[in-house]
Amino acid sequence: MSQRHTRFREVATYSRSHFQPYISDRRCFSPAQFRGTNMSTLSVVFAVCIVVFQTKALKLPDYITPCSRKDPHLNECALKHGREAIPRVIKGDPKYGIPVLDPMYIPEVSIQESGIKITGREIVIEGARNAILEDFRVDFDKLIVSIQFMAPQLDFRGKYELSGKLVSLPIVGKGDYNATLGNLTAKYTTQCNLTKQGDGRTYLSPQDYDLEFDPKTASMYFGNLFNGNKLLGDAMNSFIAENWRLVLDQIGKPAYRALGMIVHQILVQVAHKVPYDELFSDTD
Repeated sequence: MSQRHTRFREVATYSRSHFQPYISDRRCFSPAQFRGTNMSTLSVVFAVCIVVFQTKALKLPDYITPCSRKDPHLNECALKHGREAIPRVIKGDPKYGIPVLDPMYIPEVSIQESGIKITGREIVIEGARNAILEDFRVDFDKLIVSIQFMAPQLDFRGKYELSGKLVSLPIVGKGDYNATLGNLTAKYTTQCNLTKQGDGRTYLSPQDYDLEFDPKTASMYFGNLFNGNKLLGDAMNSFIAENWRLVLDQIGKPAYRALGMIVHQILVQVAHKVPYDELFSDTD
């Protein structure tokens, strides 16, 4: 199985001013800049400004059933209840800082690495509602959370601007694009800490995260390549169709990383609002 593996650490600090431009948008995450271990830089501006600026601790939402830490089948319990919660999570929950996930709107994603610079804007992602949660594991000793899911189909559309070399071929373009990923398997793993906040209670604090992904099929189309030169544009789109795995190693990274940050930010939002002893039915 061909698989991609990436590790990220959030390096931005957030302030209330970051959220002001999107304060009326109920689907947005905070602006952030992430740097991968290969020193490439990814900037993402998420549209979720439903982030609730509050200090009051919350209980788990009623659509998420907590499991017992003493349950010998804890991971199976977490998987079962996670699957039950997905339809509600997809709809979003402003109280917990969870945006609407289908369709998901991302104002901007930019990346510069491997000889190519890419910016995607006004990105719409559809298909998350059909995602299947395949695995959910919690390691209490190491404080590691691992989630694996499979999406039968994710559709992307938006505007793009790119320049540089794509699989060693010169490329330049600015216009509309669309892409479809089929049977995408993704595994998200995060290392957590336990931190005490101002209210005196302990919270789970997700830190670095790993993302592995493996699409079985992919199709992409970029309009207005080479300043509208149809001959060159058609040739490049044909090359992309025939070599989509190689292409995704470069231009697929913004989409994958955006998806990884979406999962990470949802977990961060809930973990920072719900105390650790509320996450399980019997935490001391």
